[in-house]
Amino acid sequence: MSDSDDLSTAAEPGHALDAFDRRILARVQSDCHRPAESIAAEIGLSASAVQRRLRRLRERGVIRAEVALLDPAALGAGLTLIAGIGFEREHYAALARLRALLAPEPAVQQAYSTTGDDDLVVILRVADMPAYDRLCARWMAQVPQIGRITTQVVIEPLKVGLALPVPGGD
Repeated sequence: MSDSDDLSTAAEPGHALDAFDRRILARVQSDCHRPAESIAAEIGLSASAVQRRLRRLRERGVIRAEVALLDPAALGAGLTLIAGIGFEREHYAALARLRALLAPEPAVQQAYSTTGDDDLVVILRVADMPAYDRLCARWMAQVPQIGRITTQVVIEPLKVGLALPVPGGD
């Protein structure tokens, strides 16, 4: 094994990612099925070293999931909405109840606890406005402390992605 194949500092919990890890991550986050041989050829490692590093990055939780991106319109969820949710007063119990409702809801793509006018910001994909109205009605019935839901309808997505910048991943 060459020095560049040594994983002792790069893949142990509590250790920083090295340059090879960063270069691997930059490539695999755009295509998780990319062959190790292809990545290895670009970054100057052997395919087996890339495979070992990928395995350890998965074990450490640096690579949290490998998913397929589906076409929402093909699945009947062509409408994207951004909802701001605010409570009448500080209701921590109500916030916990709403969080519990949001987590398993398939229409909820992302949800954030925020500062400012809204307590939560939620990004949703639904079939149409009546489907969204039913969802909001259910949330408000189950969490009556919700004071308002403001909604923005996405006309055209300009950029959609979850890829993170990887410093040194070029």
